[in-house]
Amino acid sequence: MLNALKTNLSELLHLSKDALHIHLGLAIYLVVLLTLARGRRLWLPWVAVLAFELVNEAVDIFHHGPSTAELGGSAKDIVNTMLWPTVLLVGTNMLLRRAHRVDGASGAVASEDRRQP
Repeated sequence: MLNALKTNLSELLHLSKDALHIHLGLAIYLVVLLTLARGRRLWLPWVAVLAFELVNEAVDIFHHGPSTAELGGSAKDIVNTMLWPTVLLVGTNMLLRRAHRVDGASGAVASEDRRQP
């Protein structure tokens, strides 16, 4: 049933199943980010995408059997799905750390400037 749904969605959107993994991974990431991720919980959308993808691949393997080709396809699907959410998570963390350092550095300079007459 899930395979038929994925095939129909792929045909409806005129996307390959690989592209569907990429688009759905980003969609899940953004939906969870906008609804649940607050403050320091920026990892939550990434974990949600990973959970959805692992369940999807488990269903695929259960449906087709754990052949070498199926396991290779699952690995490719996981990479396709997780690539951009991983890039967004790492990039966001890097930007936030940089902003925190700049804020901390400017705060230190501002407090030093106040002490000098």
